[in-house]
Amino acid sequence: MAIQKPTVPVFTRLIFGLVLFGFGLALVVLGDFGVSPWEVFHQGISRRTPLSIGTTIIFVGIIILVFLFLLKEPMGVGTIANVLIIGLVVDLTLSLFGEISNIFPRIIATLFGPIFVALGSGFYIGTSLGPGPRDGLMTAFHRRGVAIWKARTLIEGSCVVTGLMLGGTIGWGTVWFLVSVGPSVQFFLNRLEIKD
Repeated sequence: MAIQKPTVPVFTRLIFGLVLFGFGLALVVLGDFGVSPWEVFHQGISRRTPLSIGTTIIFVGIIILVFLFLLKEPMGVGTIANVLIIGLVVDLTLSLFGEISNIFPRIIATLFGPIFVALGSGFYIGTSLGPGPRDGLMTAFHRRGVAIWKARTLIEGSCVVTGLMLGGTIGWGTVWFLVSVGPSVQFFLNRLEIKD
């Protein structure tokens, strides 16, 4: 998928998608039944440092951007926007909702979180304005001879192990995220991708 030049309508779709993505991640955190592999890592760091989880998402994204730049990986305005917006939306959502103690809203948040992430992915990936830094890391491995599935497994597996060691959480929400987000992204991307 070639990186496109942004127009105002396409850029608006990009921002809208990233906001939905960040909102979905925050819902999974609020549910507190286990988070996605990358969020286990971000959550673990945030529990060991003064950084909020959203700020951690931004800082990790910036570090990955530096690696992608050094590796001369293709990036676009969507790559930069991904780093800045998702973390801010996660923090804003968490601050608005606070801690949820009632189990029913927590279950709903956990179930719908990956769907919002997938819907947001459909909007932002469909603009072809550049991959997110974490997807860029996966494709960087792939360009160097590692199969996509192996690269993703290696990266996300490392995130889970490191995140758990730092105090991140896994649970049935982690499993639900893993089994639901892929098919959901495919469903939404097929309908939201901007065709030439």
